[in-house]
Amino acid sequence: MPDSGLMARVAVVTGAGTGLGGAISRALAESGADLLLHYRSSAASIEDLAAECRAMGRRVEIERADFAADPGLAAAIVDAAVERLGRIDILVNNAAVTTKMAPFETLAREVFEETLAVNVTAPFLATQAAARHMIAAGRGGRIVNIGSVHARVSAPGAAAYEASKGGILALTAASAVALGQYGITVNCVAPGAIIVERYADLDWDEAWFVSRTPVGRNGRPEDIAATVRFLAGDDAGFITGETIYVDGGMTRRMSLVK
Repeated sequence: MPDSGLMARVAVVTGAGTGLGGAISRALAESGADLLLHYRSSAASIEDLAAECRAMGRRVEIERADFAADPGLAAAIVDAAVERLGRIDILVNNAAVTTKMAPFETLAREVFEETLAVNVTAPFLATQAAARHMIAAGRGGRIVNIGSVHARVSAPGAAAYEASKGGILALTAASAVALGQYGITVNCVAPGAIIVERYADLDWDEAWFVSRTPVGRNGRPEDIAATVRFLAGDDAGFITGETIYVDGGMTRRMSLVK
């Protein structure tokens, strides 16, 4: 029987078309939430996801927006959820630029600014918009940001991404302190090595990552989705301003240990 812990609540998930966003959306739908699914380019997969969630009895709306072109569209996505689904209770800031790598000394300013626009500015504006609606409704709410272990550990070529994910940690803390008085919690989930579709196009050594992860496997999108679902629910009402590293212990493992 489907979990009904989020029944009658409305969730907005950005970047829902692939990978983590799809798994998060399914988990929220399974728990009873209606959804507004945002995507940028994965039209076919977002339609499939919407159909899957509707088959669970959920109301589902779809919105396309390019946050790199205009981060302000993130706020418009939130407003659309309220207009079309009547409310917003949960916001998951998942959309991100993840693959634009370059050596630090040659990293283009345009790439750096695009990464910050999608990964920090858009979540900031979406959080503001969601907070305004949640405060007006007086029911509180849940905001979950998707961070990364890269806010804590660094790798060559990832300066823009790492700077943006460090920003998300700070944004999580600042907004949690500001919004707690309204019953709104804000937390961050920081994935480790999670097997998603985009890794098929990268030079990614899955076995090496397993060797660096204490639990002995790489993560699955469902690992992240389960943590988001918990933070979105009533049982997490006294948790706010926190970053939960869902990484199998990777960031806690001393690099000198074989």
